[in-house]
Amino acid sequence: MPNLKIQEAKLLFNKIRSNPKSYDLKTSTEGITGKDDKISFKLYKSGEKSTFEVTIDGLTFSNSTGEWNNAIIMLENIIHKIEKETENNKVQLALDKLKKYLSEEN
Repeated sequence: MPNLKIQEAKLLFNKIRSNPKSYDLKTSTEGITGKDDKISFKLYKSGEKSTFEVTIDGLTFSNSTGEWNNAIIMLENIIHKIEKETENNKVQLALDKLKKYLSEEN
């Protein structure tokens, strides 16, 4: 697996963090994954280090360093925030439908 330079990895991470909803972020016991129409990535812990893998055009590049531990925490927080926003939107839509239903005449 070819190495991903730390500068490129940081730039990509900042791009993901600045627009997380466009990367279909998911978290699991294996780590955090995401993708858009051009790249996919995986951020996971491997021992004391964490690894950031990026796949583009069928090639996977990786960068392993302790720096990604904080990145994992940041992305987990972003995922929880997105999930909460989604849940709040569902609740609001349901409340709006209920209000509309209650205001209708029989």
